[in-house]
Amino acid sequence: MASIAYSETLSKIVYLCMEQNQFSRYAQMHIDTAKQSFDVDLKYDEESVLKLDDIIQSAWPEKPPVQIDSVILVFGSFLGEAIKHTLGGEWVRTEQGWGVKIGEATLMVFTKVKKRLLNGMEDSISYYYQSTKMMLNNNFKDFR
Repeated sequence: MASIAYSETLSKIVYLCMEQNQFSRYAQMHIDTAKQSFDVDLKYDEESVLKLDDIIQSAWPEKPPVQIDSVILVFGSFLGEAIKHTLGGEWVRTEQGWGVKIGEATLMVFTKVKKRLLNGMEDSISYYYQSTKMMLNNNFKDFR
């Protein structure tokens, strides 16, 4: 079974992200690892976002990864960058942490990835993305 392991500690990675906003670098690490470990080609597009649940299920079918914080960082960075490319938005730091702000909504991508890793498909990333896209298309009218 393939797993994602990085030599940098989470605190160092988070510090770099916070200070230098290097989410695109960690997203690229995820793209490279997905190709090497799972033979999956990812791009910053909807199709690739919809592959994330399958990658997680393949790598950790029974329980979350041992290095969950590193996995959250690279998956969340990729998810955020893909959302920026497909739906728009920008990285912002909130009281709850980093997210992607689109209009008035802030998508907490790292929290979503953590929930998916801990709770399984009941917190599907694909569903989250598709629901977000639908809400944005409707200007959140039907979802208040």
